[in-house]
Amino acid sequence: MKKIVCTALLIVAAASMLFAQGSNESATASTEQRVVTTVCRASYANEEWYNRMNADFEAETGIHVDVQPTPGNDDDHDAKVNIDLLAGRTIDVIPSLGPKFYYERVEAGFFAPLSELAAAAGVDVNSVYGGYLPADESGEFYSVPVKQELWCVFFNRNLFDAAGVPYPEGPWTWDEYVETAKKLTDPSKGIYGSHMSIDPPWTIMLAKQEEIPLYKEDGTCNFDDPRWREAIEFYATLGNELKVQMSVEEFKNENASWNYYALAGDHIAMFPNGNWFTRLLNSQTDYPKDWSYGVAPMPSTGNENGANNLVSMGYVSVNKNAAHPEEALEYVLWLGENQWKYEGGIPALATLSEEDKNLAFSSVADASNGQVTVDEIYNAWINTGLGTTESDIIGTAAGEYDNIVEDELEAYFLGLQSIDVTIDNVVNRVNEAIKNVQ
Repeated sequence: MKKIVCTALLIVAAASMLFAQGSNESATASTEQRVVTTVCRASYANEEWYNRMNADFEAETGIHVDVQPTPGNDDDHDAKVNIDLLAGRTIDVIPSLGPKFYYERVEAGFFAPLSELAAAAGVDVNSVYGGYLPADESGEFYSVPVKQELWCVFFNRNLFDAAGVPYPEGPWTWDEYVETAKKLTDPSKGIYGSHMSIDPPWTIMLAKQEEIPLYKEDGTCNFDDPRWREAIEFYATLGNELKVQMSVEEFKNENASWNYYALAGDHIAMFPNGNWFTRLLNSQTDYPKDWSYGVAPMPSTGNENGANNLVSMGYVSVNKNAAHPEEALEYVLWLGENQWKYEGGIPALATLSEEDKNLAFSSVADASNGQVTVDEIYNAWINTGLGTTESDIIGTAAGEYDNIVEDELEAYFLGLQSIDVTIDNVVNRVNEAIKNVQ
């Protein structure tokens, strides 16, 4: 795949049209070495891949990457970045490790528009990123994607073999998923055919797959759409009636982590999750296990508009107050093409060559020590015949929206309130949160 390495001349000319203030500031800097500044979570600063990536960028472009890690945990990082942006800090490049943070920051007006700059630099972003580019209706965009986290169904090969059940393959539906889970469930041995976390998006999976709007046209909460109710009741049925997975009450009474049930012993036959879960499944040091896993595509709802997989994107943007806008644009475009190669993530590119496919998935396959192959991973994550839709709740007051849904649905799953009260509570509380940020 062609590498995007913009020439300094093109980028300077393009960036000067929009970043006059930043360019003037940059012009006063030392001419000995060009610099771009960025922030990262504290854990990244010690990651070998992250440091090697920035070293390679500097070697290729002559631009030094000044990394400013944020002390504390991930929540501390995201909050501090937002405070810094609100205060007008001139940090150049801002990563958003999830669509919720990205869209909140776009809505707040923190990022510079990039469409004209990329075009002036000779980059056809539509051919590079296709539908992964987060462009609005006007075609404007404020970031490029650096990776995508795709969902699949992980499954325990040992439990399938012991029950004599064929391994799952796509395309399939949630009805077929449930029927498979029934064949694998054995309460006498503490074995469940399925397990999904008690948080969004698992609890509202089916409605998310069908892209049911979270907001009405007037901007208020749309959680009273009957299809959200159907998705919630489907999840509740799995544990409370069908007994193919542990109920929320049983799970909370056990006081154990989700990872424990997915990894420790032969407890769970199938568990839908994002591809990041392979890091745990492949780590015998941190999560030793004596069973082999496989991967299958996500089921669909069976409806035409429900044939979507869930995806969570990672983005990089140029701060509208960037001190070094020319260097920032070059770094952002380079990361869009290259970060996945270092991080071992899934590229958010319109097309993948055979070389790209092997590079993207061989690290996972190799780390699995023969449990999964490159082709199996590719067919479970990319070559599914499914479209994609955001896994996160995004939009006005998205963080509060997510917390409210989690809080109210848990009360329903525990039998503390009816489904009608639950939905009314979500709508009222979210609408209040929306008012508070407007």
